[in-house]
Amino acid sequence: MTQNTISNNKSLAKNTLYLYLRTFITMIVGLYASRIVLQVLGASDFGLYNVVGGVLTMFTMISSALQVGTQRFLSFALGESDDEKLKKTFSIALGLHFIVAILVLALAETIGLWFLNNYLNIPDGREQAALYVYQFTIFGFMFSFIQVPFQSCLIAHEKMSIYAYMSIYDAVMKLAIVIVLPFLTIDKLVAYGALLLLLHFSTVLIYNIYCRKNFSECVFSISFDKNLTREIVYYSGWNIFGGSVNLFANQGINILLNIFYGTIVNAARGLTVTVSNILFQFITSFQMAADPQIIKLYAAKELDKFHRLLINSCRIATYLYFLVAIPVFLEINFILKFWLGEYPTYTNVFIRIILIELYFKTVNQPILYSIHASGKMKWQNIVCSTLLFMMFPCNWIVLEYGCTPEMVFIISALFWGINNIGCLVFSNKYTGLSIRDVIIKVYGNTILGGSIMLLIPYLVSINVTEGWMGFIIVCSVSIICSIVVIYYWGITDGMRQLLKEKLYK
Repeated sequence: MTQNTISNNKSLAKNTLYLYLRTFITMIVGLYASRIVLQVLGASDFGLYNVVGGVLTMFTMISSALQVGTQRFLSFALGESDDEKLKKTFSIALGLHFIVAILVLALAETIGLWFLNNYLNIPDGREQAALYVYQFTIFGFMFSFIQVPFQSCLIAHEKMSIYAYMSIYDAVMKLAIVIVLPFLTIDKLVAYGALLLLLHFSTVLIYNIYCRKNFSECVFSISFDKNLTREIVYYSGWNIFGGSVNLFANQGINILLNIFYGTIVNAARGLTVTVSNILFQFITSFQMAADPQIIKLYAAKELDKFHRLLINSCRIATYLYFLVAIPVFLEINFILKFWLGEYPTYTNVFIRIILIELYFKTVNQPILYSIHASGKMKWQNIVCSTLLFMMFPCNWIVLEYGCTPEMVFIISALFWGINNIGCLVFSNKYTGLSIRDVIIKVYGNTILGGSIMLLIPYLVSINVTEGWMGFIIVCSVSIICSIVVIYYWGITDGMRQLLKEKLYK
């Protein structure tokens, strides 16, 4: 093992540790904050907040696409050790974000506002509050959008400690907001939206100050590079196309559920998405630490290390997901009762189904990022996005025929599973990633390992009583079983040997 590889592994481990610390704190705070918000706002207003925010999410796929593009090109320039290209990339990215922010504002105040007023199922007497929340959300999004190039710089430079601290700051401030909320005499829903807007503003200010002080490229300059601009726009344009489809895959479901079932089911989905996002942070925490190295290895044309890192990332991320997801799957009723007390109907069923969907997303994250590393986004986005687009009309049809809301989540999970096949084919075409290796070393390995990790705690769960004692027993068995399976089956011989050496030291 070379000195450079050892250094990269140490950096990856350290950054992963920072991100897991961030995930643990934000998870605890996020779950508690969601409980208080649900209690203070009530199920109807909580669902209303989720669906109104969902209208604006129609535009956030642009932000996500540009963030991925900015991070990719900054990491690529760092991998090539090209300081001049790094500065140009940041300036172009920041300029594009300003331009797109203005366009999003125009669309949100026209098409988005029209959709809010004419199509959403808003309870009588809450129209004005919904309008205020929508406006606060728009400008909160604008602030968050402008911070994307600075946030991408942190990730590209692998400064995960600062990124983790900022995430903790965001979580703690949200907790402060929900603690203050019950004591306010004005409309609680409106106050919640206004306070979140102030939080977004403070966050972008801190990111701006830190990055300008620590990274020389984080200064905007008007230096137009036609080829680089065209490359970034082309790359991001196809990502925006793909992100538009993710809109229908995610927020389209939210709007359909609102139209057919109302805000109470939206509240159940909102809580489901909260749990999903928290669990997915465990995967993205590891993947975020690995992403810059994936890009840099591809830029340096070290394809053997590139492919090895991809396979290992898929396996490690999936087993880390199982470690957390399996106890949640088995004990979701107890967790919801402890977390929320009374919770909206369907919440437990929605969460169990979306945990299956998250497996497919977890495995696919590194594979999708390998395509991003290649920069060849056109056909992957056309094929996979067209496939995911079909999820929306399929869900519409089943709801029209009177199917229960659970079917929407089942269809979603099936489509995400099929999407993985498309991404794997394109990764093989563009980066040479072996399909056979992924099927055997990732899917075969994790499905068998995950089945064992689930089976033993399940057998225990059906033989213990519900409550704290049963919860502790099931979680303890699940964790012990998971550690044994991961050590003897989930990790490679090289990883196992490295782990032994570290534990011995």
